[in-house]
Amino acid sequence: MENWGLVTYRETALLIDPKNSCSSSRQWVALVVGHELAHQWFGNLVTMEWWTHLWLNEGFASWIEYLCVDHCFPEYDIWTQFVSADYTRAQELDALDNSHPIEYYRLSASCHNPESHCLPGQCGPSI
Repeated sequence: MENWGLVTYRETALLIDPKNSCSSSRQWVALVVGHELAHQWFGNLVTMEWWTHLWLNEGFASWIEYLCVDHCFPEYDIWTQFVSADYTRAQELDALDNSHPIEYYRLSASCHNPESHCLPGQCGPSI
């Protein structure tokens, strides 16, 4: 979880056994670290005008997590995974007959659009 100047993690999200962990576990840890560090800039230092734009906060952090992993671990070929998982899923959700805009008026960060199939962290990075 990101806080102003401090990033905290659950032990299960960060600590892995280097001898017995699989590649996907190491990738997941790298993605979590990249995501939370991205929030130090966009979300803490730079903040959107209103909760309506919350998708920018999560979308940017979700996109940057892949950028960080690609920079630090190019052997993971993380962009291929992004396209096959996140991007494809976002396109499928957007193509539904009952899809809704990613941006809508919110009273607070906890107000999620119950009609939306696409959470900001899922569809935001694909935009």
